[in-house]
Amino acid sequence: MSTVTAEPTVTKVALAGIGYGKKPDMLETLLGSCVGVCIYDRSTGLGSLAHVVLSDSRGHQGTPGKFADTAIEEMRRQLVSGGANPLTMTAKIAGGATMFGKKSSRDVGAANVKAVKAELEKHNIRLIAEHVGGERGRIIRFSLKDASVAVSTEGKLAATI
Repeated sequence: MSTVTAEPTVTKVALAGIGYGKKPDMLETLLGSCVGVCIYDRSTGLGSLAHVVLSDSRGHQGTPGKFADTAIEEMRRQLVSGGANPLTMTAKIAGGATMFGKKSSRDVGAANVKAVKAELEKHNIRLIAEHVGGERGRIIRFSLKDASVAVSTEGKLAATI
């Protein structure tokens, strides 16, 4: 008797987008100063990846994935509606690079990282790993098979968080 295992679906998450999946799917995106937020519920194997572009919507309506305050709220809402347990959700983040010169008080990447962390805390989602800052963009691949996030820079695997 043979068992059939499902091939993982690979979803590419666009700028300001949010992707959802379940074990063994894969979610991936390309980041610069933007922050990739990966939220996972081990009890159900459900996960989500948002490509956060800016820190605060300032009340603007539109694509929920674009802003830290709307993305994390929407991710949590969608995951819970799909059966995820909000008490067992954890997060990993990557990105937030300073892409164009020196860091300054107007550094978009640093502001995005700070806002994402604040929103995760606000929604009681524990941040368990991060790969943020620096001066280079990243590609992240979020495996819902095991909740690992492979972070690549310049075409090479830099870390797995």
